[in-house]
Amino acid sequence: MKEYTLIPLPIGKILLDKSMMTYRLNMGEKIEIPYFCWYVKGAEKNIIIDTGIDAAHAMKYHSSRSPVRFTDIQSFEDALGSQGLKPEDIEYVIQTHGAYDHTGNTAKCKNATVFMQEEEWKFAMAPHPVLREIYQPHLLSGWHRLQLVRGDVPNLFPGIDLIFAPGHGPGVQAVSVNTKKGKAVISGFCCVQDNFVPREDMKPYYPVTPSGIHVDPLQAFESMVRVAGLADILLPQHEPSLLKVKSIP
Repeated sequence: MKEYTLIPLPIGKILLDKSMMTYRLNMGEKIEIPYFCWYVKGAEKNIIIDTGIDAAHAMKYHSSRSPVRFTDIQSFEDALGSQGLKPEDIEYVIQTHGAYDHTGNTAKCKNATVFMQEEEWKFAMAPHPVLREIYQPHLLSGWHRLQLVRGDVPNLFPGIDLIFAPGHGPGVQAVSVNTKKGKAVISGFCCVQDNFVPREDMKPYYPVTPSGIHVDPLQAFESMVRVAGLADILLPQHEPSLLKVKSIP
């Protein structure tokens, strides 16, 4: 089976209450989490997973009373430039879900086919009021080539699978990428490592802790358990320690 290397390209960071990552836990504890564009190195085509957003743009979607604050790490263009690429060089974008911090730069990839779950697309284009800040339909309307998928998609490309993982959003998809050290799985849903390492007093009840942002916490729980079980290398979407990682493996 074909093997790849994943390159995490950090775009920005979000300062927020940790309970937004860990459902009903860590309230009042602040955490700064990164968000990434991921480059699939070794593919025959130029493939990225998610695209991030610039901080100034992201902050427009929050009211003055919002506790969320964004800062830039690098521009999308600089991130791709570190790999010798420009946005117009990208041929495929895999969107894990429709939240703005994962989709803000996708329209810049004017020559790319964008893969997204059909359920997520429908929700993102007409979001429920509860999640209206997070889903911004106009960010998706500028995509030039859209390929909607349903459920698991084994071998979207050789050694790259899409894993349907609803709960955080109705059509979240994790992405499994085969590497020389096994399957590296980008979670798809927003989480940190603590979501998969519950507190000692919670372990009898919670093998995982679902995200604090969700459309269905029960689905989110089941998706987390499934994704963790499929991964040889688990990559929580917003894990701060990944800022120190240059490549996977």
